[in-house]
Amino acid sequence: MSTIKYSPLPVFIMDEEMNILAQSDEAAALFGEVQHFLEIVDEDSQIKARKRLGQKKKIKTELVMHSRKAKMSLYTVNCKWEQGKAHVICVEEDSQIRILSEKIQQHTARLSETDLELLLQKERLEKAMNRVIELSGPFIHLSNNMVLIPLFGDLFEEVIMKNEHRLLRQIDEETVDRVIIDFNGIGQIDERGVAALEHLIWEFQLMGVQIYLTGVTPDHSQWLHQYHFQANVKSISNLGQAIHQFFTTA
Repeated sequence: MSTIKYSPLPVFIMDEEMNILAQSDEAAALFGEVQHFLEIVDEDSQIKARKRLGQKKKIKTELVMHSRKAKMSLYTVNCKWEQGKAHVICVEEDSQIRILSEKIQQHTARLSETDLELLLQKERLEKAMNRVIELSGPFIHLSNNMVLIPLFGDLFEEVIMKNEHRLLRQIDEETVDRVIIDFNGIGQIDERGVAALEHLIWEFQLMGVQIYLTGVTPDHSQWLHQYHFQANVKSISNLGQAIHQFFTTA
């Protein structure tokens, strides 16, 4: 019976070829029945193991090893040669690699959770932005046949496209013959936004609606001219003047 069988530590006896001649019960419980020492040494540590343990003297080194309880753990390996046989004791360190691996896994999990949260936030933001865009062109009755559509934010194509169907449906369902489009809340204007607005006005006019623009600033005028705005509309300086014009009896 091997003298190391009941050792309280994981102990191996191996020959010069690193074949396992005997192992303690603790070693068997931790690593399983091993035929060759390199079976339980991580691939990246095998060259180091051959070099250090093959020196045939008393040495102490560190190797990354595979055990039943952890795929990769750092072990302090003490080796002493006697009569052509090596007595090898493997003592697990404070699981530095396992701890690092766990930290990486935890960090990855947090990143995954963060990615999911960011995705949800993005979806909520997109819904909110769509709602803001839809609210940028409200349909406000000034009288039975006159409607105010104030625009807010930047006049981009998306603003018109998001509101076009709703506005056309409301015009079609009601007896409206005059629409005031107020530019007072408009910031920047781009070329595609101008083209989309021009198309919307054209659709209004096909339905027999007269279009008035109010609140157009010099900057707005410059952009409209730059982007070749040619819709047949009437322009009134500001909304107050338009309301006064339409509702004050001479």
